[in-house]
Amino acid sequence: MTDATIMYVFLFVSLYFEVFMLVSFLERRGQKTVESIMNLEKLPHFAVVVPAYNEENSIGATIESLLQLNYPKDKLDIIVVDDGSRDETYKVAMRYTDDPRVQVYKKENGGKYTAMNFALARTNAEFIGCLDADSTVAPDALRNMVPAFQDPKVAAVTPGVLIKKPETLLQYMQEAEYRLSVFNRFTQAALGAAFITPGAFSMFRVSFVRATGGWRHAHSTEDLEMALRIQDSDYIIGNAPGAVVYTGTPRTFAKLFHQRVRWTYGFLRNALDYKHMFGNPRYGNLGLVILPTAVVSIGIALYFFIRIVYYTLIDIGHIIMRYEIAGFFFHPAFNPFYINTSAMWFLIYASVTIVIALVCTGSFIGTGRAMPPRGTPLFVIFYCFLVPTWLGTAVIRAVFKTGVRWR
Repeated sequence: MTDATIMYVFLFVSLYFEVFMLVSFLERRGQKTVESIMNLEKLPHFAVVVPAYNEENSIGATIESLLQLNYPKDKLDIIVVDDGSRDETYKVAMRYTDDPRVQVYKKENGGKYTAMNFALARTNAEFIGCLDADSTVAPDALRNMVPAFQDPKVAAVTPGVLIKKPETLLQYMQEAEYRLSVFNRFTQAALGAAFITPGAFSMFRVSFVRATGGWRHAHSTEDLEMALRIQDSDYIIGNAPGAVVYTGTPRTFAKLFHQRVRWTYGFLRNALDYKHMFGNPRYGNLGLVILPTAVVSIGIALYFFIRIVYYTLIDIGHIIMRYEIAGFFFHPAFNPFYINTSAMWFLIYASVTIVIALVCTGSFIGTGRAMPPRGTPLFVIFYCFLVPTWLGTAVIRAVFKTGVRWR
């Protein structure tokens, strides 16, 4: 198979999946994701766990946002679990124990999944979820998740996760990425094909979690494993984009790289653990489309990255050779009337256009405004060159089973 053929195949697969997701959304956009809120006396009991490790600077805002939830006080437990912090996290959290909803515990460091199981053993709530200690929630977030749980087959509900106050260029690019994720999560839930329950305020049916053994280490991605476990058990993952959560994101490339290596590594290792779901019609769109495409997309991203680097180096070599022969560098000229209309570039133009459309749609779902965030051009142009760095690292680590650290 020639290089050009591989390019066309990969571009077609990418474009096909984007169109599939967009058409799926358009077909289901009229479906109600949140029904009318039930009466206060019928609202179920929730426990929100805040696992924390060295979060003294942010945990106060997190707890305060939970205390401001528009939800009956006798039906809300806020369980803070200090997972062996070395700073003043426990001391800061203890300031809020005057409120009967807040319980604060301290344990030896064992990882997020141990903190979740620690809290699970100490609550009688009907539903339980996690809020990362660098995140805050909108006042109506919890009430907007309740209706999705009216279906007894729904074992988890995911929120609409947005970035709070981006400041760096990298965070502005991530803002566009998160809006795209809002679209993906909404559409995948509508397709019955969600495979991630993000740590930022996803809620779970306690009876299911206990019946299946609680949270697991799951290669440092317990939220992803839980989602696959739910699907494997023939339960459903719902989505409530109106349950808005604002989360912090890495400010530097080093921190972003570490976070995304962990996420990708966890996906690959969990995918091996649940490999029986891939291509299996029993799991519908998840097994036949979403999961296989998620794996293939990693290979596609790495292929394009390597190809771009390879041909860039060749071009640089030609420029150097031209300089050595002619004694001057080539000065490129830009012709605004020239647009490459080859089939390959047409696929690239179409793919980029659809990505921008999906970001806009995600913005509309998450905020009610279709305008894309300011970082969208940077996301489209530059972010694709960053992604392969952590994808390649995660693939190598997954192959050699080296593991990843949470921090």
